[in-house]
Amino acid sequence: MARLLILGGSNCQIAAFRRAKRLGLETVLFDYLQNPPAAALADLHLPISTFDWRGCARQAALLHLDGVMTLGTDQPVFTAAYIAQRLGLPSYLSKEQALAVTNKALMKHILTDHGIPTNPYRLVGEEGLTHWPYPGDLVMKPLDSQGQKGVFRVSSPEEAVCLYSRTAAYSRCKKILWERYYPSKEVTVSAWVDGGIATVLTITDRMTFPHPKHIGVCAAHRYPSRYAQGQEGLLSTLTQQITDAFGIPKGPLYIQYLFGEEGVVVNELACRIGGAFEDVTIPSATGFDILGAVMDGALGREVPPPKIEKGCGSFRVLMPFARQGKLAYITPLEETKALPFVQDAGYNFRQGQVLPAFEHAGARLGHIVLTAENEEQMGRYLKEFYRVFQVLDEAGNNMLLPFEE
Repeated sequence: MARLLILGGSNCQIAAFRRAKRLGLETVLFDYLQNPPAAALADLHLPISTFDWRGCARQAALLHLDGVMTLGTDQPVFTAAYIAQRLGLPSYLSKEQALAVTNKALMKHILTDHGIPTNPYRLVGEEGLTHWPYPGDLVMKPLDSQGQKGVFRVSSPEEAVCLYSRTAAYSRCKKILWERYYPSKEVTVSAWVDGGIATVLTITDRMTFPHPKHIGVCAAHRYPSRYAQGQEGLLSTLTQQITDAFGIPKGPLYIQYLFGEEGVVVNELACRIGGAFEDVTIPSATGFDILGAVMDGALGREVPPPKIEKGCGSFRVLMPFARQGKLAYITPLEETKALPFVQDAGYNFRQGQVLPAFEHAGARLGHIVLTAENEEQMGRYLKEFYRVFQVLDEAGNNMLLPFEE
């Protein structure tokens, strides 16, 4: 029985544990939480942070592993590659390549060096915050975090100084990333690389909440993309340029592009299955089993190039948020999953829990994946879904944060 280490045990990783169980694999979970959602499916759970690559490697060396992988989360991509290189396990990426796609300073440097359009940026410490490098607003980001944690739009040096410690708290680096704020729409490309050649699988609109400070928090993914209509060729070219620049030999590639008045720029990229449950949506839209390909690669098995087949004509991945307060009622998960157009769903909070304030993806209520034959049908399904789906406080008031496509 092959033994596979999966880094992270949230709802994003549950499908990998279920697949492993069906395949007869023995699974080990590393997740710092004592009882993450996937722990019940793992054969062994060790509560260790997936950000601690050295600690993870020491533990992994004791476990007689056949493979290591992650999905749906950024920083464990480096940890997985580090473990694989230390233990001689299969890996699509070297640890150097994995670092380049998980550290925004290296990422930006490579993009700029290869002439790939990206937002102007600076690396600054607390002492450099009073120098305002670009006109207009700026965006502060940790160099090595995820889930929009520590990301702020700021309008003045005074505001940047006030928020610096909150950004830096989510990073292991001494400096943070300063970017020029670019008014734009976000588009996500999911691709598979084989022999250095990138095949675009899906192009989706990454629709975000219009918050003045906590920017980039995703509310939904929409397929097919409306924002990128007519720009598919450009995105395919840029995706291949990124593949070449980072020397990606094989495996998943996930890129966030920004569409604005000055053109298309790269926001960031990752070599993983996306966190919007692309292990569900990509097979639905293309017939390509991307989760199976990642798992096979982690175990050193042959993975042929993807063969794209026509699947569903439309999907939505809804990522609802609610206002802060006690969650008195949420439509039971069984009822949500029973809707005929819901392909997958999961909740991150239970009734009776106090929901946190809206700041980053950690406050997300859960996810719901809807599929349809076309956009007209999807419109009807969305109306039906929101008629059924309720999130209420103790007074029976709606807690959902409003969001419109």
